[in-house]
Amino acid sequence: MNTNLQINDYESESEIRSPDETQTHQLIDDSINFNNNFNNNNFNNNNNDDYIINDYDLEMAISESIKEEEEYQKNQLKILEKIQIRIKEFDKILLYIKRISMIDNEILDFYNIIQPIIDCYCGCNIENYKCDEVMYNKIFNILKTIRISESELELFKKVFVRE
Repeated sequence: MNTNLQINDYESESEIRSPDETQTHQLIDDSINFNNNFNNNNFNNNNNDDYIINDYDLEMAISESIKEEEEYQKNQLKILEKIQIRIKEFDKILLYIKRISMIDNEILDFYNIIQPIIDCYCGCNIENYKCDEVMYNKIFNILKTIRISESELELFKKVFVRE
């Protein structure tokens, strides 16, 4: 089998397609006059005033946007500081409860209930969690059995509120 192609291998020229006809396209309609009432040397003073007013409005909008952005960044920094403070407050007590939960199943159930709520509180997603009387009593009865300090108990009272 010969894999080399040679010029004589094509027996007829009828297989070769003839080139397409050339086409011309008109991109712009020549009948339209784009230079109607336009003179490069003479601008109306009214048009200049409009441009000045528009520039002033644009500058005011930009400065207002910059102020809003600065306020947003300040608010975000405040929220981040608040998150860091809340995490520091609950870090030790949650770790303590988690360690105890490895021994006691009742405290493990308790931890699984309060941990997502406290995470939402620490992430500034909620300010407090309103719970019914039964849940509130259950939470604080278990917290009393764990023997946490009064300051830590007050932290939980900030988060968990009776309806």
